[in-house]
Order: sequence, then structure tokens, then C-alpha cells
Amino acid sequence: MSKPLSYQSTRCVLQYFDSTERFLLTSRCPTIKPFEKSIPLRLKDLKFTSDSIVLNDLRFRLHVTVSMIRCGKGEVLSTTCSYSVKITKEDQRMMSGERTIAHCTTLIHIPKNEALEKLACILLGGRNTVYAEKMQIQYGYPEDIEWPTNFQVVMDMLLSQHHPFEYVLPIVSDTSSLEYLESQFSNKESFDNELVKRAGTLSISKIDESCYPKLSTLRNKETSSLDSSLPKEVIISIVKKWIEEGRQIGTFFEIRYDENDEEDEEDIMYTLKNRFEGRYAPKLSDRDHNRLCFSLSSSSNIVIFHKGIVLYLRVESVRE
Repeated sequence: MSKPLSYQSTRCVLQYFDSTERFLLTSRCPTIKPFEKSIPLRLKDLKFTSDSIVLNDLRFRLHVTVSMIRCGKGEVLSTTCSYSVKITKEDQRMMSGERTIAHCTTLIHIPKNEALEKLACILLGGRNTVYAEKMQIQYGYPEDIEWPTNFQVVMDMLLSQHHPFEYVLPIVSDTSSLEYLESQFSNKESFDNELVKRAGTLSISKIDESCYPKLSTLRNKETSSLDSSLPKEVIISIVKKWIEEGRQIGTFFEIRYDENDEEDEEDIMYTLKNRFEGRYAPKLSDRDHNRLCFSLSSSSNIVIFHKGIVLYLRVESVRE
């Protein structure tokens, strides 16, 4: 006669299931949830959207049911929204690209923000750490939602294009490698954060003017700021800092700069050339853009070129 598995034995078995299989298993057998939550959760993709949380190929979406109270003439006096959870799995064989695998019919009469908060706690609460190759917080995910207590994510990539870094920071583990970081920045102190400093690629989706002075101090391998056109003086300060302090070969900065937004009619390349005594590199073909060079050392140059509304700064090795 078989014996029930011990806590340690059950935990050991569950470790060999991937995250999708584990969630499907625990949804059918709630008694093993405490075992499952004691095992580190490792995900390729963790995503928060306006109405769902996605763990790899599993989407836990809030399904709304609207109840209306009408008077005798049909006029609506009040409406009440209730939420349940629909679980779908990616499936390219389906027209919609996903198939429903479960529908939790229990309705909760609470506001949507509270429903999303409760869903996050059910899926992620109770875990000290979640490991994710990529975490995304998409447009529409409410910023007033509180994260689960003690919840942290160790991640390689953070995509938070529509949310400020200050909102996401509490759940980003200090041990995250952050090879890629995309976020909004409204507080200049955020640029002093070690996570921001060591991000391999820093993509600034939106920046407050108070943060402009911090752009010249960035030493990330690749940086981009393409949401809005930066003032000419900000770009001049970035180039000045690079020339004074130097940057490693391969350092790259992509900046949106639209001369139509400037009252000063002088071309940015002309201004930089005269201000810092630059020189134009010879063109290798008629299609080449004008490349403005500034010497950093005997082995490296800062190369700048302007294409459309984007200005490119790059540190290159000296060509022999």
C-alpha cells in the first residue's frame, strides 16, 4: 500500500516540474500549494498588464461581470463590477493564439485595482524571491497597486516603458544583473542607484527636466533617450563630460534631437565642432553621414553623427 509523500519528498518532486506544470498541478490540488511556494520560481517572462498577470505562457486574466440596477423605466440607477479569473495558455493552433484551461467562477465584489492586487498576492505572495529573465510592466497597469509583502524579483531585463523606475524599484532585487533596463525617470536620485549604473543597456522612455544634468554622468555601455527632443545645451554638456572624463570604447548614446524645436538656428554639429575643436572624418561613400570626431586618447575617438531627429554618440577605436 502506498504512503503519502512527506513534505521534503513532495518538495523534491515538485522541483522537477517547470513553472507552468506546477501552477496547473497546484490549481487541481490546493493542499500542495505550501510546498510549491517554498520552491524558487524561475520564469522566462513575468508580465503585468492592465487586466492580467502572465507567467511564461500562462495568463491569469481578470474577467469582469457587470450587474446593473434599473428603475421601472429602464434607467440604470447603479452598476456593480465583480471579478473572476480566467486562465489561458499560449497555443498557436488557436485563432486567438491561446486556449482557456480554467475559469475560476467565484466572483469577488471589489474594485479592479484591488482585484489585481489580490491576484498578484495569490500568484506571487509568500515567495521571498522570483527569478525572471524578463519582467514587463505594460501600459495600463495601475501604479497605486501595492506589491506583495517581501516580494522581490531577480531579473536580467526590466521593461517598464510606461511606469517610473521609482515605482518598480521596491521589487527589483539588488542581485539583479539588469542587462537591459527600460523605464521612465522623474527623480534625479534614481540615476545614482547601483542597478541603474550597472545596467548594460539603459533605455530612458521618459525623463523629467530636473534629471537632465544626470545624463552627462551616465557610463552605461548603451544609452538611449528618444521620447522627446533634448535641448542643445544638454547635449553639449554630455559631449563636454565625455571629452573631459573619457569613456570606454564601444560606449554608445542615442539621443533624440529635433532642431525645429530649438530657437537657435545654428546646426548642432557645427556648434559641437567649434566648441570642442572637432574634425570631420573622411567619408567612405556618398551615403555616409558627416562624422564628427573628437580625440579622447591615442587609441580612441568620440564619433558623432546626426540622422533625422536622432543624434548618435559613440566611442570608437582609432582607425589605423
